[in-house]
Amino acid sequence: DVINRYKDKNIVGILADIGVSSLQLDKNDRGFGFNGETLDMRMDQNQDLTAKEIVNEYSQSELEKILKEYGEVKEYKKVASLIVQNRPFNSAKELADFLSKNMFKGKLHPATLPFQGIRIAVNNELGVLEELFEQIENAGFADTKVAIISFHSLEDRIVKQVFKKWTMKCICPSHCERCECGNNHQKGKVLTKKPIIPTKQEIKVNARSRSSKMRIFKFETSR
Repeated sequence: DVINRYKDKNIVGILADIGVSSLQLDKNDRGFGFNGETLDMRMDQNQDLTAKEIVNEYSQSELEKILKEYGEVKEYKKVASLIVQNRPFNSAKELADFLSKNMFKGKLHPATLPFQGIRIAVNNELGVLEELFEQIENAGFADTKVAIISFHSLEDRIVKQVFKKWTMKCICPSHCERCECGNNHQKGKVLTKKPIIPTKQEIKVNARSRSSKMRIFKFETSR
């Protein structure tokens, strides 16, 4: 909606930080962090779906899909089974403590990836990101830079794929023997061959920035 509101203005740059804010993580009543007093995780508190509903009411197969596809949890079947066998869970802290006791302890807190998957499902985060790109593409910007800061591989993969698509001159289906689209669909160029990542000093000041990646694209022609 914001993109559509300003698409007729002379926009020189768009910066989107698509991570969870520290304010949300630090407020225990929002249920994002491991010490959360609730199982909420809604970014928009006007929506109906909460993490509590997903954790306590979704089937084991639905939980497996969320943990595998959104959380990238290796032991997704085991974790889903444990949740189903031991629910209900009434707070993020209760769930995080349970996962910590029953999952392999590596560099990350055992609840990190399951929480990521549940949060993404609650907020349809990947769908919202794709909708943002659709709005930007349809706005027909010229000489505009788009910088996206992502915090996990699923988001970063979408950013890379969209930026790559925007650089393509030919958009014919792969089965076409020759180009029939005009070979003039390139919208601009990617300015970051590799993502920009935080320095050691930045991570020292803000540890939550450690997984962030920023990629930048520049539109060069209007549609």
